[in-house]
Amino acid sequence: RLTGQQQEINSLMQRKNAVDEENARLKNEFGNLNRKFKDKSQELKDTEECAQKKKEQNRLVIKNLEEENKGLNICCADLLSDLEKLRKQEAQWKKEKSGNDTRIK
Repeated sequence: RLTGQQQEINSLMQRKNAVDEENARLKNEFGNLNRKFKDKSQELKDTEECAQKKKEQNRLVIKNLEEENKGLNICCADLLSDLEKLRKQEAQWKKEKSGNDTRIK
């Protein structure tokens, strides 16, 4: 009877050892997965930060371009106004020249 109990104890110890080994393997696998998860989480955080910085940079570039465009539009309007004044002046001078030419003849 004692031998039967000893065999049962040995069998239980073997099962306990197998379960302990499986637990250790699962803990190791969980640790690896947890590390990968943290790495991916950090990678995602870094990517989101980078995307946010790029979005801010793009916003600033667009703002600067819009301001530059506004300045160029003002400059173009001024140049068109100057051109119109010069055309009127040219027409006036042509009129005066024509009048002078007629008087000279």
